[in-house]
Amino acid sequence: MIGLQVVHLLLANPAYSKVYAVTRKKLNFSHDKLENIIADYDSIDPLIEDLLVDQLFSCLGSTQKKTPNRKIYYQIDHDYPLKVASLLKKNGCESVAIISSMGAHPNAKNFYLRMKGETDRDLIQIGFSATHTFRPSLLIGDRQESRFAEDLFGLLFKGLNLLLWGPLKDYKSIYGKDVASAMMSAINNHTSGVHIYKTSRIKNLA
Repeated sequence: MIGLQVVHLLLANPAYSKVYAVTRKKLNFSHDKLENIIADYDSIDPLIEDLLVDQLFSCLGSTQKKTPNRKIYYQIDHDYPLKVASLLKKNGCESVAIISSMGAHPNAKNFYLRMKGETDRDLIQIGFSATHTFRPSLLIGDRQESRFAEDLFGLLFKGLNLLLWGPLKDYKSIYGKDVASAMMSAINNHTSGVHIYKTSRIKNLA
C-alpha cells in the first residue's frame, strides 16, 4: 500500500531524476525515470551492489497469513530490508525512511512487534546520517491484496477516530497515502539523526 504510493510520489517530483523500485514482483506500470529491480533476499546482492542513490524508502513487509513460517517471515521483514540498507549505505546513501509499526520494541513479547523493534534497532546501527522510522497505527486505503480483518477494523476505526484524542490520538487509523507523503516530507527536511514518527506526527507531516 505505502510502497506504491511512495514510488508514484517520487516519479511525480522533479527533484528526483531516477527512481529504483526493488520489488518481488514486476510493477504493472512504467515511467521514464523508473527502473524496476525484481529480486528476493537471495538474488538482491549483485543487482544493487554498485547502485548509487541518495535516499532509501523501505516499505517491505509480509503478514503471518501469507508467511506462517516465522523464519521466512523474519527474513522478509528484518533481514531483507537490512541487507538492502547496508549495501546502499556502503555506496554512499545518506538517508533512510522505513515503515515500522506502532508498539514496535526489540523486547516486546509479541513476535511481530519484537521483529519490527529489532529491525528499527538494527537499522539505526547501520549508521545513516538520517534515519526516519514511521510507526503508524492501523493502515487504511487501497491495497493490491485483500486483508479482510484489517479492512473490517479499518471501517470500525474510521468511526472511532472521532473519539480518540489527547493521549489516544496515536491510535487513530491513518491512510497509507498519508504515510507515504509524510515519509517524503521527513526525508527531505534534511535533518540528521534518528527520528521516530507516530500516527499524530505522521498526519502533521502528510
